[in-house]
Amino acid sequence: MPTSCAHYFQETVKGAERCGIDADLLLDNVGLTRGEVFDPAWRGDVAHLARLVQLVWYALDDEFMGFLDRPARPGTFALMAHSILVEPSLEQALRKGILFYRVITDALRMELEEDAETVRLTIRFTRPELDPAHYFIEFWATIWYRLVGWLAGGLPPLRVVTFPYPRPDDYADELKYIFRCQHVFDSDVVSLCFERPFLKQPIVRDRAELKRFLSVAPLGFMMVPADETSLSRQVRILLLGERALPLDFPPLSEVARQLNFTEQTLRRRLREECTSYREIKENIRRDIAVQRLLGTTMPVQRIGELVGYTETRVFTRAFKLWTGHSPGAYRELLARQFRTGESATQEMSDPVK
Repeated sequence: MPTSCAHYFQETVKGAERCGIDADLLLDNVGLTRGEVFDPAWRGDVAHLARLVQLVWYALDDEFMGFLDRPARPGTFALMAHSILVEPSLEQALRKGILFYRVITDALRMELEEDAETVRLTIRFTRPELDPAHYFIEFWATIWYRLVGWLAGGLPPLRVVTFPYPRPDDYADELKYIFRCQHVFDSDVVSLCFERPFLKQPIVRDRAELKRFLSVAPLGFMMVPADETSLSRQVRILLLGERALPLDFPPLSEVARQLNFTEQTLRRRLREECTSYREIKENIRRDIAVQRLLGTTMPVQRIGELVGYTETRVFTRAFKLWTGHSPGAYRELLARQFRTGESATQEMSDPVK
């Protein structure tokens, strides 16, 4: 699994704290500590970063993670992605996606500027001061770059990426990995300059593939296409393909058959990636359980049943191993923090205060 520099973990944490969220609790859920994350030399697994981002989405009920002055409910991006999948070309899909966000929010503005050879996507936030380290606008640009690449079946060739701020000393090399093209800083706007012929290509994905891709979001947007071939990710996508609840995982032998491996080879290959079939299943159970606790008022007993536990006490024991808290205590603790976060967010977005 690829890694990410500490900068992106740190800014995720600091953004959550500005909104009043107990970031230490979120880090604990991911299996990280503040000491690790705020060590400048540390690098973390992108799967942990994706998990952290996902928790903030559900904690704030906002895919913009509090970095814009108006929230976007979780599921907004997925709705947009499904709406553009029917377009005849990548360019038309990009235009429709931009129109979608223009209709639903005025917190950001995306536009296309074009000439005979290139199409330039520009991104502006209405209140850039809410994103002081430029973390979320870079994340947003990455998402759109990777989305276009995923729809095409390969990363788009970019002519240039521009940033309206000085070159960062601490993570500029990371940007080179994300956007493999020329970088121009101190520009007028964040922009991605695509080669026009590439955007004329048709979309090669279907709805089933989109469903699988979004089922592990935002992980797919944090990995280059080569990373999609990691076996642990393929197993997770396969298990999440139908997203049928209650969870009823197939035996390892069936998963191996679908991936054209022997059971012994699959077990060995997962071990080489420092994971196991059991760990992948437990991570899926944990993720769905936390999402239901954060995003619904569903009883704890029912959540346990949905993730495969017929007895509440067994589910509670497993949940304590995952998070250090019982499901009820975890929900109450987060709810208390989130209520504080709502107040903090209102203060941030009120220019009078």
